[in-house]
Amino acid sequence: MRQVAALDVKVSDSRESNIYMDALRWLLEYSGEDVRLVQTDHPVSTQKRKVAMVLNKEIDIMYAGTSAELEATLTPLRYPISRGLIGHRLLIVNQQHHASYDQITQVAQLALHPALLGFGWTEVDMFRNNGLLVYERSYDDIFTVIDQGHPGYFSRGILEVYGELEDRPELTNLMVHPQLMMSYPSAMYFFVHHDNQQLAQLISQAFINSHEDGSYQRFFYDHPLVRHALEAANVSQRTNIGVDNAWFPQQSRQVDDRFWH
Repeated sequence: MRQVAALDVKVSDSRESNIYMDALRWLLEYSGEDVRLVQTDHPVSTQKRKVAMVLNKEIDIMYAGTSAELEATLTPLRYPISRGLIGHRLLIVNQQHHASYDQITQVAQLALHPALLGFGWTEVDMFRNNGLLVYERSYDDIFTVIDQGHPGYFSRGILEVYGELEDRPELTNLMVHPQLMMSYPSAMYFFVHHDNQQLAQLISQAFINSHEDGSYQRFFYDHPLVRHALEAANVSQRTNIGVDNAWFPQQSRQVDDRFWH
C-alpha cells in the first residue's frame, strides 16, 4: 500500500460517547496510513470558535451539520458520518413539562414552545425559517437550564441524545420525550481547511472504500451507541414532525444513496 508521510491530525473534542470521533478514528485506522490523532488543549464551546480554529490551523478537522455557508468556509467531506440520522431529532425536555408536548402533531403546535440551541449552530436559522421560537445558549448550559425547569426543548440527533443524558446522571429532571420526533434533510460531515487536501483525500478514500466493501456499515450499525439509540428510540411508534431545511446544500442532496441510512 502507498504510504504518505506520518501525519498528526489535531482535534479538539474530549466528549465521551461520541460516534463522530469514533468514526474518525476508525476511518484513519482503516486507511492503513501512518496517522495519529492529537488532542489539543483548546477549550471549544461554540461551532463558530471551532471553525475559526480550523481556519487558523489550530486544529485540522472538525465535524458539524452541513450548510452552504460552512461548505464555502471550509472543505466538506461529503460523506454523511451518521448516514443522515442526524436529521432524525428527539427532544430533551424537563420531566415536569413533558405533558405539554404530548398532543403536538405539527410544526405550528411545536412553535408554541421555545427551542434551545447552541450559539451559531446550523439549525438556528433553519428552525426560525420554519416559524419556531429559538433561544441560543452554550451547549452545556442548555442541559442545565432545562434540568432547572426551563419549559423549552433541546433538539438532539437520535444517535447523540441517549449518550448525552447518560453522561449527565446528576441532571435527574431531564428526559427524552417518548412520543415526538422531528425530521429534516441533514448531514454531519467532517470539515478541513481548504489547504489540507492530503487529509481530505485520505478520509474521503477511506469512506469510499469502506462503503464499497461494507465495513463502514458494519462499524456504524454495530457501534454500541447506534444500536442502543435505534432500539431505544422506537422510531416507528413516534409522531414525526417534518421540518423544511432550506439551508441543506444542493450538492448534499445529490450524495449517492449508498451513503444514507
